[in-house]
Amino acid sequence: MNFKKYLITIISMGALIFASSFSYASECSKLFNAQNYSSALQQCKSEARQASARASFILGQMYEKGLGVKADPEIAVNYYQQAVLANDLDSQIALGLYHENNENYLLSHVYLTLAIDNGSLGASIEKDKVEQKLSKDELILSRDYVDLVKSTINQHRRTFAMN
Repeated sequence: MNFKKYLITIISMGALIFASSFSYASECSKLFNAQNYSSALQQCKSEARQASARASFILGQMYEKGLGVKADPEIAVNYYQQAVLANDLDSQIALGLYHENNENYLLSHVYLTLAIDNGSLGASIEKDKVEQKLSKDELILSRDYVDLVKSTINQHRRTFAMN
């Protein structure tokens, strides 16, 4: 197993263990952890419509890995992006690794930087590798994108706080 796949697996397992460690874990998380993917799909979609970052992240995992659904990277990315709007660390890492694997190093750098800013230590290893593949202008652009995403996340929080 190559290192990236190993890292993705470890991150995914950590996220699932973290989600399942709370007694108030959502029904989506419980069904997903029990590998009841058909029921998890419906429940997670329902919870994602109610702005659950965890449900959006799980849906991203399901569509990225083809768990109970046909694998569809575009749908996976959309769900991860929904969770990123809620400042979800796991989705930031997932998108950073996804874009790195697809050689979009600029977007990979953006999401890995967000993850590091959110407290991820492991994302720094990947970010350092990605950073070596970017020009100085791309690194400046990445910082601008990070600021834009953070601003969007803050606006998203204010919008939900008002509702």
